[in-house]
Parts: sequence; C-alpha cells; structure tokens
Amino acid sequence: MTVSTLQRIEAGDPSVGIGIIATALWLIQRDGELRNLAAPEHDRGALEMDVREAVNLGRVRSQASAQARMRALQNADATKD
Repeated sequence: MTVSTLQRIEAGDPSVGIGIIATALWLIQRDGELRNLAAPEHDRGALEMDVREAVNLGRVRSQASAQARMRALQNADATKD
C-alpha cells in the first residue's frame, strides 16, 4: 500500500477499493469493524438525508392540509350565500 493510498483512506476518499480498506483494517487488527462499514444505522449521511426528506414531506402535507381546509371553508361560505 502506498502512502498516497493510505492518505486517501484516512481522508475518506470513496474511490478507494473496499479490498484495500479491508486489508488496511486487517493490518491494524480492526477487521471486525467491516460489519459496521455498511451498517445502515451507522450511515449518518443517509440518516440525515432521511430526516430531511421526512421534514420536507411533513411540510408539504401540512401545507396541502391547510389549503384543503381553506377551500372547504370558502366552499361552505359560498353555499351560505
């Protein structure tokens, strides 16, 4: 393994092959960590993205609900006249 590859691993470069990462973990006797590498519960980026999507969906649904209530009120007022 070259120094530049090691630096890329340390920097979290996604282009480093999984075999290289597995070898590096094995060399430092941390290969047990491989099971955590792809564990969804440890993927903070994906979790944060899911939370953002849920918040946005909640906003959209809330706005749609408010608009539907306004239309219902307008229709009720129109039928009273």
